[in-house]
Amino acid sequence: MRNEMNTHLRSVVSWRDYRIDPRYFILVFLSSFAIAGQVYLGFFQKWDAVLAAVVCCTGTEIILNRLKNKTWMFPLSALITGIGISLLLSSNQLWPYALTAVIAIALKYAIRFKGGHIFNPNNVAMVIMLYSLPQYAVSTPKQWTNGIGVMILILCLGIVVCYIANRLDAVLAFLGSFTLFAFVRHFFFGAPLFAALGPLMGASLQLFAFFMITDPKSTPATRSARIAFAFFVALLDAVFRINRIPNPQFYALFLVCLALIIPYRLWASRKTEPEPGLTANS
Repeated sequence: MRNEMNTHLRSVVSWRDYRIDPRYFILVFLSSFAIAGQVYLGFFQKWDAVLAAVVCCTGTEIILNRLKNKTWMFPLSALITGIGISLLLSSNQLWPYALTAVIAIALKYAIRFKGGHIFNPNNVAMVIMLYSLPQYAVSTPKQWTNGIGVMILILCLGIVVCYIANRLDAVLAFLGSFTLFAFVRHFFFGAPLFAALGPLMGASLQLFAFFMITDPKSTPATRSARIAFAFFVALLDAVFRINRIPNPQFYALFLVCLALIIPYRLWASRKTEPEPGLTANS
């Protein structure tokens, strides 16, 4: 019984907890959009940008893992991060893709607590680039065209992937909370209703919901905590939108991770500590 409770309250998820590693499904999910963007949607960034992000992510992961753990590894997570960067970042030069990739992986190794990184690597790197170098790097919501076919495809694939990763509850909580706060922004702050609800049908917000707030390594392990986590991301996103701050979802996720993940892991670790007088076999 105690072992089941410890597993349930573990603050950092292990990929071994899954029968099939959900990262493979996430890789297929993101790769399909990278290919579609190049072949059908005419993305502004071309294959060289995708290659720069992927090579720098995977190379940095391999090197840092070798230095830290003295082992060689297949950089699956870094491959996913690189493709994610190529989908969400836009620049007319290649070096911002490379720099974003290196930042994402380096910070994953540098900023850790209780056995895991506290930020989604893709998100924290995007925040640094968008805030520090807006003249060279922007986010890319418009290139997706927001056509109904693209939206339905993202929605269907995203639901499947997040269900497999046991993170669909966070997605539904975020989208539901975003809808609630969209009505708040309309009725209390004068935002046009369709403008307030419009991002829900945008590829940028959907990719954010399915890809960023669902990272098992940087989100809470329990369902109730994930729902609260997603609610606060949507709340802070709404505050930023009311104040007309660009890229609100990226900043919201960064700040919620900064404020909540460390306290959550401290709480979870205390819950899993053996009570006085009990042994591991009790």
